[in-house]
Amino acid sequence: MITLDDNSMIGRGTLRACYLHPQDETLIIKVGRADRVGGNDANRKEFLSFQKINKRHDKLDHISRCHGFVETDRGEGLVCDCIRDSSGEISQTIWNIVVHEDVCDIENILEVARTFCDYLIDNDLFLFDINLKNIVLRKDRDNNYRAYAIDLKGPYDNKEFLQLSSRITFLGRKKLKRRSKQLLERIVEFREQREQLKKLAR
Repeated sequence: MITLDDNSMIGRGTLRACYLHPQDETLIIKVGRADRVGGNDANRKEFLSFQKINKRHDKLDHISRCHGFVETDRGEGLVCDCIRDSSGEISQTIWNIVVHEDVCDIENILEVARTFCDYLIDNDLFLFDINLKNIVLRKDRDNNYRAYAIDLKGPYDNKEFLQLSSRITFLGRKKLKRRSKQLLERIVEFREQREQLKKLAR
């Protein structure tokens, strides 16, 4: 069993918390939050989604890989890649960069996000929950960014009644284009509203 320390938590979502793997700095472990219901289900959805994507695509250029499940002192955990900058620092989400960093090249962020969205659309990767907190930007030695999806449960977390956009390619692409447009709009919107957003996050 793996013991997770509070100091190793690097992120927390609605249902899950994310911890650095205590035995491997290239990995993280996602576990369900103790104060919420549904974290284990979210982990299973994400792993199923990754397995499906991995079978269809030989090269996953913008995807954080999942490696299976482990037992921790906080319940079953899903092991995934820890995306790090070339410097070794943990890569930041678009949200953190756009809202919390004083210096931000918004046009560059938008261009990187467009490339990421085009990749998803061109490869029929129907990850519909592409919000600013689910995408990290890995910085290389030349300070260039590459976007990575760090939450892959999209096709299995589709709120549609019949989930047709997860099953029919044409509808999936159409929905993904809408979500991509929303992502780009929110990057600009959240940068403009960053002071208000920082106050709400306190």
